[in-house]
Amino acid sequence: MLNKAASPKAKRPNLERQAIAFTIALYVFICAGLLVIHYGVPTPPPSPDSGTSSVSPYNP
Repeated sequence: MLNKAASPKAKRPNLERQAIAFTIALYVFICAGLLVIHYGVPTPPPSPDSGTSSVSPYNP
């Protein structure tokens, strides 16, 4: 009886811990992807009439 009570139980992953780990991993993955996209996109070329800010280089 004493031996059985003194031995620590092995922690088995339950659904709640798996869901929390998955959510954290998904959040980190999305953040990393957004950072890669943010810093990996090339800068747009300067427009010939750079005096106005109402014209977008992507929408001529």
